[in-house]
Amino acid sequence: MNLGSGALVKGGMVVLVALLVLIPVQLLQGLVKERAQLRQEAVARVARGWGGTQLLGGPVLAIPATIMRDDGRTALVDWYVLPETLTLESELIVEDERRKLGVYEVPVYVTSVRAVATFDIAAKVASLMQGPRATTVHLDRARLLVPVSDTRGVRDVRITGTSVSGGVFEPDRSFVMGALATPLRADAQIDRGEHRFELTMQIAGTYSLSFMPLARSSSAQLAGNWVDPGFTRGFLPVERGVADGRFHARWQVLDLNRGFGSAWFGDQVAGSALAESAFGVDLVQPVDLYQRAERSVKYAGLFIALSLLTLFVWEHLARRSVHPIQYGLMGLAMSVFYLLLLALAEHIGFTFAYLFAALALCALMGFYLAGAFDSSVAGSSAGMGFAGVYALLYLLVTSEDYALLAGSLAVFALLATAMVLTRRLDWYQATGLKPRPAGAQ
Repeated sequence: MNLGSGALVKGGMVVLVALLVLIPVQLLQGLVKERAQLRQEAVARVARGWGGTQLLGGPVLAIPATIMRDDGRTALVDWYVLPETLTLESELIVEDERRKLGVYEVPVYVTSVRAVATFDIAAKVASLMQGPRATTVHLDRARLLVPVSDTRGVRDVRITGTSVSGGVFEPDRSFVMGALATPLRADAQIDRGEHRFELTMQIAGTYSLSFMPLARSSSAQLAGNWVDPGFTRGFLPVERGVADGRFHARWQVLDLNRGFGSAWFGDQVAGSALAESAFGVDLVQPVDLYQRAERSVKYAGLFIALSLLTLFVWEHLARRSVHPIQYGLMGLAMSVFYLLLLALAEHIGFTFAYLFAALALCALMGFYLAGAFDSSVAGSSAGMGFAGVYALLYLLVTSEDYALLAGSLAVFALLATAMVLTRRLDWYQATGLKPRPAGAQ
């Protein structure tokens, strides 16, 4: 058997080349993750100047209270009281111009929020006085809190109500998360009758907007100009829709659906519990640049191996000889495709980057194989074959719901094609091995 031309040895060499080519592919996976991390750092830097992911809540009353501790000593803490009803109406406007930091783009928004809250403090005070712990509430020192996770994004906040003293808000450090506070009038007598507050805000943020159901009954309506909203956290909307590049959603949440009560002292309720109850919208970017690049690299090993296998089968069907070094050069060219794709996608977008990189690779492979086979027809056919392979790869990396199904069917189809084309090939003759005679021990 000729070592240089034996199909068995050649097949082993092709397998070795494919394994060696996987080394730079693995390095490319690390590069994609590094670039994605740099994008996240860019988002964080934009958020520091504009406003981050926002988590908002309606008005909450903070009433200083003197309580008796278990050790017999008294302590002054805030008693937080939630409203009976809370109605939220919000309009989210995503800026047409993305904020850019280097090659990274970040979608930012400004939302207008109107919140109407009604309180029944008398019932809460009566329930508190019936408790086992001696407590004195200082209603004349009450203040109204508005939870805002990132106060750097607050553009405007105004509140109306007969009990409000001036309506000037300042940061409040005592709440378990970021918040703004304004004092109530000392003579407001908030323990008598129902008190209604109306709040309007303008908040800037990035990527997501969420609301906390801080009321016995919370109702929220949200609309915006984003075509791919994601409703995945906290509570799903009871109504939602997307049309003409806009979305709308409505939520209805009761206190029975939450993991905390309608009143508590100090830090009895953690900020994480409030955040977990939140609902809202994420500005989803379906299969973004780095997700697509990562998918492409994950499929790289499979597509390079199948391409080399197809070339190996074609070599023996066409009775042409391709040297293992030529396999190695073509394998490296196919791995460089993914590096070129990532570099171009950050500047001209994934679709155009993929088109340019795929055309460049297919032209290179067709030109190279035309010389290797000494046939322009063979080179053109190979280029068209690679074009079909990378068209299939594009469908896999851009599909959201059917990527696994399409990939499985594609692999089966490629293997079936290879088996059909080689069903009459005499592998004993091709490999130089002799079949064992029938009945031999």
